[in-house]
Amino acid sequence: MILTNNQIAEIKGAIASSLELVYEHDNHLININAHERTIVFWFGLYFLKIIENTSFSKDAVLSIDVEYNRDKDKAKKLQGFNAPQRVIPDLILHHRGSNDRNIVVIEFKGHWNQLESDKEKLEKFTNQSGDYQYGLGAFIKLGKTINECEIVYYKNGGICRTPCECRTP
Repeated sequence: MILTNNQIAEIKGAIASSLELVYEHDNHLININAHERTIVFWFGLYFLKIIENTSFSKDAVLSIDVEYNRDKDKAKKLQGFNAPQRVIPDLILHHRGSNDRNIVVIEFKGHWNQLESDKEKLEKFTNQSGDYQYGLGAFIKLGKTINECEIVYYKNGGICRTPCECRTP
């Protein structure tokens, strides 16, 4: 899905604000190296509230899902990833049951976790000639503090350049 610059700005703002709330209210989870699913859950709750105040709230068919492994009615798959469980995005904003409204896909990694295959997944998820065609992808590397966080955005199958060059909240 092709997003406008304004839509990209709204999503980036929602991501940055949600991340700030995680560090403000749930920093303990990061300090104890809790599983990323726990942190993503809280991020998702904040993200939902913030998205409700954007232009995306007018689209009643959009859903925010954590660990969503479906492509319509079957398992989500990506070329180059053999096990279906390896292509479960951490958080997505999308229209369930369709690939026409895949807005954003977000992958998280804690500073304590060195696995990096998420970046390749984001390239494939945002490729506009691929199966999913997410308008924007984000790789969030959680730091010990919010100032140590890194956000890398993906668009059209690669790392974003203008207008979504933002790398930190």
